Amino acid sequence: MAQGLSAECLQQIISYNEDDNKTLHSCLLVNRFWCHNTISILWGRPWRYSITQTSATNLIQTYVACLPEESKKVLYNNGIRYHLTSISPIFDYASFLRALDYDCMFWSISQWLISCWLYRVLNYEEEIKPDSEHQEDRVEDCVGEENERKTILVARELCNLFKNRCRIFHDLFLHSRAIQSDFPFLPSTSDSSNYLANLRELICLGDNKSELLLAISKVCSELRRIFVGFPLTIQWKTHYDSDAMSYATLIESQTRLESICLYGYKRLVAFLVDSLISQSKTLQTLELMYTDFREEQDCCSIMLLPACKNLKSLKIHNCFIPPDDRIMPLTSFLQLEEFDFCNEWNPLYPLPQHEFWEEIFYNTKSSLKKISLWWIRADPKDGSQIIESIAKQCSNISFLHLPVLWINEILLLFSHCKQLKEFSFSGDDFDANESLTQLGILVPAALHSLTIRDGHIGGWTFTERSLEHFLSVCRASLKKVDLTRCSCMTDRHFDVISRRRIAKC
Repeated sequence: MAQGLSAECLQQIISYNEDDNKTLHSCLLVNRFWCHNTISILWGRPWRYSITQTSATNLIQTYVACLPEESKKVLYNNGIRYHLTSISPIFDYASFLRALDYDCMFWSISQWLISCWLYRVLNYEEEIKPDSEHQEDRVEDCVGEENERKTILVARELCNLFKNRCRIFHDLFLHSRAIQSDFPFLPSTSDSSNYLANLRELICLGDNKSELLLAISKVCSELRRIFVGFPLTIQWKTHYDSDAMSYATLIESQTRLESICLYGYKRLVAFLVDSLISQSKTLQTLELMYTDFREEQDCCSIMLLPACKNLKSLKIHNCFIPPDDRIMPLTSFLQLEEFDFCNEWNPLYPLPQHEFWEEIFYNTKSSLKKISLWWIRADPKDGSQIIESIAKQCSNISFLHLPVLWINEILLLFSHCKQLKEFSFSGDDFDANESLTQLGILVPAALHSLTIRDGHIGGWTFTERSLEHFLSVCRASLKKVDLTRCSCMTDRHFDVISRRRIAKC
């Protein structure tokens, strides 16, 4: 049956497993037709998968084999003479690349150089010169002596390879290494085509990235998602303002931006908000992470955000937002489908006032499908009105992820939220043996995933018999029960889950 499929159909089917490295490797081995239609998906995002030193070495060795002879000669003349074979690989692997994580590639090249150097030493092709003063550290010194220079050189040649071979490029991930160096992957005046014209996603986290962002804004206008900001360790640099203004220029240069993240911005937030309003017609996802709205002008800019009438996902993580009426404009997104709020480390402000939660859940009760909330909750009274508002207003919610809950709150949610498909929460020190049966009876029939974690001061305790009784009276056909972060779990508990053929994660 699969042989009767067209190549396009088979590729579409296989692409659903693009995040599963093992499945893709299995698809390669079916036959030649499957191999040819899988290889481009497997090599489209090679740094998406878990990279080890061995896999990084093999990956770079394959790309080096794809280099043209001129590039191999450059490497050879600079002392990189490791496995520079003239035999071309079966596939043009470089042409399949669709996503580049430059820092990860840089690390992979470094590991490849170290591996090749060790290979030459072990095969007596290269000597370690003795050093009487630091004999024990000589190996480490030899490995790192020229590694940086050679890594930069190989990275430049590989980027030139990708520039010449990639016709369509989708995702670009840039961190400190790409920002601090002369990033060689941007189009130049000598390039025949703009291979970044179809770039869809840009993630850029680092310091002093103003020039890089401006350069990208000149060659990319079709970005769908931008995630730009400062790592938390370097938020207060002197060139912060120029970086923020360059980010605003990049945002305004786009024609159909769907997702924007402001990460770690402490000043000029109002300037950035003004720029993202230019994308109000297409913007669907807004992420505010470690963003400071305490300045009066920045706080007032919140009033502009309701102009994004098509917003479907709002994420607010550890932001400095005054919890008074000035936050109320964020309740005006009537098409919101996902709301994610986290305040795990910011004691400066309490949770937003009760009216905020009431209004946002009321305004979105027909559209909201997913709620993820997290704050440090050690008292049942802390945020109890939020839980009551969810139960009261969000009867159609499908995915619900909450902090520490007490048993009466869970029963309340189960009684009102009948459409729940996925539910997770934390539980503080509590003997749940008697309560599990009651929970099993009230579990919504639509639920297929349940996760219980330990809370701040211990967690739920229950025997394997109570767990088995809960599963036997449960009305839902659970497909996944994740109790791996419950300290009371034993092998006998997991056996109970396995016997019912439920995924235990």
